[in-house]
Amino acid sequence: MTTLPLLAHGISHLTDARYFAAWHPDYLCFPVGPGGIAPDYFTAIREWVEGPICVAELSTEASEESIQATIDIPNLTHVMLDYGTDSSFLTQRSLQPITRLPVAGYHAVLDVADRLAEVPDPVVLDFTDGSITWSDLVEGYPFSVGLLKELIGERKVYVRIDLTPDEVAEARDMVYGLALRGSSEEKVGYKSFDDIDSILEVLEL
Repeated sequence: MTTLPLLAHGISHLTDARYFAAWHPDYLCFPVGPGGIAPDYFTAIREWVEGPICVAELSTEASEESIQATIDIPNLTHVMLDYGTDSSFLTQRSLQPITRLPVAGYHAVLDVADRLAEVPDPVVLDFTDGSITWSDLVEGYPFSVGLLKELIGERKVYVRIDLTPDEVAEARDMVYGLALRGSSEEKVGYKSFDDIDSILEVLEL
């Protein structure tokens, strides 16, 4: 359990799913379809984890057939989409969207605020898409940490950004929650979580 709400995404294997589930995140998000896992594998992994809501991430390159196969997954309740993706199909299954909103260096705070206003919570505000780190924000690029806090306000926004363990304590006071990303296994059933451990241990209750 951590002092901040967590969302884990980009999960493509059981090792990551079990690791993140042990930290009690709100959501575990799995890329399903092109470049991700099959719907059947998503269903199988979901049976091995308890607690967090399991979410299907949809690629912007997913075909209609792939989208349909994903939203037909039994008991699916949430889907992650990139900002600007047509989400009208979600009404077929009363699915709740989670929007990934990338932030680049040329985005002013008002640009991000306008986009946030267009989408419902929850949102993943992804600074890694623009290679923006926490130290960049501290230095005011593309906007300041203080403006980030004002931007989020009371909204359910999970911030995805590169930060060091020493920066975690500061981030904890400025954001609603953090988004962390899974990665490939070093070999089947094994990978190192040292980097993520150092972040989460600072947030441990």
